[in-house]
Amino acid sequence: MIISSHQIQTVLRLYGAQKSQPTEDQHTDKAEQKDLQQGDRADLSQEALDIQKLREVVLKTPEVREERVREIKEALEKGEYHVSADQVAEKMLGRFLVDHLL
Repeated sequence: MIISSHQIQTVLRLYGAQKSQPTEDQHTDKAEQKDLQQGDRADLSQEALDIQKLREVVLKTPEVREERVREIKEALEKGEYHVSADQVAEKMLGRFLVDHLL
């Protein structure tokens, strides 16, 4: 699945707008909020717990795969790393289409 930068920007814009608008729940007074905080409780489903665990794993995963970067660097130094122009063009066009169609 390809996620375009346009899609990311749209989600961020919507999330930011939603976050900045106060809800009815946020209009309760401080005494009510204190009472709610003391008595609030949430029971998560097994699916929600699994998603929470997966999220933690994803957040701990480095953005850059150091091993893969090292492999490519070594291949470049040896002159063994080759990417076809067709592959580069295909990725560029695919990204362009996703960004402009969505």
